[in-house]
This record gives sequence, C-alpha cells and structure tokens, in this order.
Amino acid sequence: MTAEPDDIQLKFDGEPVRNLDGAPAEAVVASLSALQRMIYIIGMRADGRAISERLKPSAKVKREYSLICRAPKHGSHIQPFNIATQSGQFSPSAIAAREKLLKTLRAFDSGDEDVVATVLPNARERWFMARAALGLIPPEGSGLEITVRAGTRGPFAFKADRARSLLRNYEVGTPPEIDEETVVGKLRAIDFARTILTIKPSQDPAMRMDYPLPLEPWFTANVRRRLRFSGRPKFNEKGDVSSFQEVHNVTELEPTLPSITEFDFGEEIVRAHRPLSIPVTLDWQSRCFQFQEKSLGIDVFSEHYADLRKDILSELDLLWRHYAMADDDQLDPDALEVKHNLLSRFKTVVLP
Repeated sequence: MTAEPDDIQLKFDGEPVRNLDGAPAEAVVASLSALQRMIYIIGMRADGRAISERLKPSAKVKREYSLICRAPKHGSHIQPFNIATQSGQFSPSAIAAREKLLKTLRAFDSGDEDVVATVLPNARERWFMARAALGLIPPEGSGLEITVRAGTRGPFAFKADRARSLLRNYEVGTPPEIDEETVVGKLRAIDFARTILTIKPSQDPAMRMDYPLPLEPWFTANVRRRLRFSGRPKFNEKGDVSSFQEVHNVTELEPTLPSITEFDFGEEIVRAHRPLSIPVTLDWQSRCFQFQEKSLGIDVFSEHYADLRKDILSELDLLWRHYAMADDDQLDPDALEVKHNLLSRFKTVVLP
C-alpha cells in the first residue's frame, strides 16, 4: 500500500499579508488556478490529449488529476494542497503528476532555460506550462511573495521572485509549432471506397485521415477500438487537431492479438503468471508492425501483422534459453535484470 504523500505548501508572505493579516483572495485564487491548470496540462499529456490555448481537459483528466486543498492552520498564511483524484485517492497517475509538477516548479525556480528544457523537452508543453505558471507571479511592486515547498521542510520548489524573469519570457508570443503531437481516439469508421479513417477523441471533434490500402486489414481489426496516433498534426481554426500532415506511428490501446499465456520450450511448457498482452505499434513510414517489452528483452518487428505473435513466441524461446536458463556469472547487469524479470513473469511446467 502506497503511503500518503506529504502535502505541498503554497505560502503567501510580504507586506500585504502583514497589513491584512491574511493573503489577498485574488492572489490565492490566481495561484491555485495556475497550479490546477498546470496539473491539467500534465494529465492531458499523460492521457495523449492535444494541448491548445483553449485548454479543454476531458472528464477523465478532471476526475484523475485534481488539486485538493486542505484547511490551513489557524493564523497561517500557508495553503496546503496535494494532487489526487476527485474522490481523494492517491492513484499512481496522480502521484506521477505530483512529481512532474514539483520537477517543473523546481526547473522554473532555477531560472535556467536549459534546466527547464531538460524537464519539459517538448517545446509546446513547455510554453503552455510556463504560461500557466505565470499565475503564480504576483505583480511587481505589490510587496507580495509567493513560494511553494514540496513539504513542511526542505528547500523551496518554487520562489516567485526567482522564477519571475524566466517566466516573463512567455508572456507574449504564440506557442511553438508542433513537431509531434499524440492523439488518442476511437476508430469510429472506415470509408473503404475513399480509404479514409474517422477517429473520435473522447472530448475533441472527430478527425479524418487517409490510410495506405495495405494497412486496411489491421485498421479493420481495430474498428471501435482506441488507438494512439503520433505525428505532425493539422489544426482547424479553433485550435483542435483535425488530421495529421505526417503520421509517425500508431499504437493499439486495446490489443487485438491474443495474449500470450504460455509457450513451448523443448519438452516443457513455460507459463505466464499473468497473460502477456500484445499492444502492437505500427511504424507508419516503414509499414512495419512492432512490439516491445523492454523489461523482458522483447523487441520484435514484422512486415505482416498476422506473423507478429508467432515472432514474439520465437523471441521468447530464444530469451528463455539465453537469459532465464543462463548462469548468473555469464550475464552482465542488464542481462541479469532481464533474467530476473523473465523468471518473475514465467515458470516452467514439465509435461507428463
């Protein structure tokens, strides 16, 4: 069971706080709104949603990525908050969003663009996160200081005065053009006569795109299933993704190939403790289907979708022979990790 993470502290200080014996409501609302917007951006990126100036988090993102405020101690100018689901649960995705938020705030706090680019390598995401974080910057001359700590002790994750000059660079201008965007949607229909797909994201308008005829059987198998498209998108006048100028890859989120529950190894059967699902990724340019499971050492490519599962079984036989059955002193640290993962995921069963 995961322990509940410490609350993050949003602190208001300075002359207005001392004069009013409390933080100005406008500053509190602006700061919390900025943090929630940053969390929505993180959630949308994690969920494969497009980010535009008309930020429209889906119901799923709103449900899973919420800023939960606690009651401050009496007389305190600190607003404790955390990241959880709307029901108050600290799910793995909410905890990951919390860590991403703190890393981003620390990067802005550094005042170094290179540090920010390391934490947020996607230029468009970086632009929108910085624009959202501007809500944490009080007006110059206001005498108000706003800081964020990861918990009750330790260094600041964010101090508005230190981040001010860096974030002010994002006050004007437009978001960078997208080199790659990811869109998750259900393959609603295929127009076989015109070779056009209709993909419907849960909240955004449907988008339509051409597909190569040789890929038709694979797309047919995925009708009414969710797919993740990555590539260089086209936008409509409202800023929504309407299609792709160039598709890089497409990944199944609801696999169509049967999961692997066992495979033959000589006179033995190797059975999985839990089925190994096969979400296939299509490399659009090479028309090549692939499946990777790095923890198990699986990295299989095939020109034919129907052959991929057979190729994975052959790869598992090879991995079992050369890793799972090998002596530890014959393997380097990376190979030992693969061996451990294979033995944790599968077990041999001797045939009668």
